[in-house]
Amino acid sequence: MTQPRATLPLFLLLPALALGQLASPPDSGQEDWPALLENTARPAMQGRLGESEEQLRALLARAPASQPALRADILHRLQFVLRSRQQTTAALEAASQALALRQQAFGPKHLLVAESQQAYARLLAVDGQPAAAEKLLRQAVQTSDQLAGSNSQAAAASRHALGLFYQQQKQYDKAAEQLGRALAIRQKQLPADHPDTLYTQARLGAALQQLKQYERAIDLLQDALAGEARRGNADGLHAAIITRELAYCYHYQQHYAEAEAHYQQALNLLALNLGSQHHAYAITLQALGWLYISSQRENEGQALLETARQRLQQAEQDAAPRK
Repeated sequence: MTQPRATLPLFLLLPALALGQLASPPDSGQEDWPALLENTARPAMQGRLGESEEQLRALLARAPASQPALRADILHRLQFVLRSRQQTTAALEAASQALALRQQAFGPKHLLVAESQQAYARLLAVDGQPAAAEKLLRQAVQTSDQLAGSNSQAAAASRHALGLFYQQQKQYDKAAEQLGRALAIRQKQLPADHPDTLYTQARLGAALQQLKQYERAIDLLQDALAGEARRGNADGLHAAIITRELAYCYHYQQHYAEAEAHYQQALNLLALNLGSQHHAYAITLQALGWLYISSQRENEGQALLETARQRLQQAEQDAAPRK
């Protein structure tokens, strides 16, 4: 069995979606809250999620009720850790509390409120409440446009989040529209190969792949993959995801040799980062099995499909108790 790196799901690895700055460092005795919060990030980024959760809960117990912004910052970080641990119910509660506290501290129109709306919406979508999620995401877009400007990085982040939601809901036209607008802002304002830009670019490529715009998708995905290599992340989790999206493009174009090579590379990277028993690895293995069947390699394909079925079943069983 391949042993994975100590790593986190992509949404925790990317700075745009991970741990932000403390909203307003309070004057509360001798506590250095920014430093204490930063200390909780280290174990999280090393995959020690249980340790990070314990630290955040301990901070929350000590944070004064008179500082709603501080408590919201702690809860905002906590919901990311809980989501990564597949504790959806607990993550929803933390995200809801963080949003309510930020609204209490800053009012309904504030960029940090918009950030919490996005985080809560992502969890609502996972929990089967897409209408509520879309409403919050659209409110976040409106707030970001009004307060920071429609060409700001805050607006880009809000449109990126809305685009991801539409992608998850299989509304690929809407996803491509929002991701395209976010990408245009990020490419104009951020340095070359910035991780936020590369992530938006790759998600737009994935949306275009679903719209069967394969050549445009391939151009975006190849460029994003080259950007990850220039950043020294050629063997990282995002590179694995991009490589799998490229495999899908070549597969649907019936370029079977290119598709197989990219599936194999994606499997190697997923095993390195997540382990060969992970759900994402099994999904990729399943796709490779269908590729073999499509290219008249029936026996190999059926064998891979059976292996993938077993691993998907095990992954679902492992995840179920933690929801």
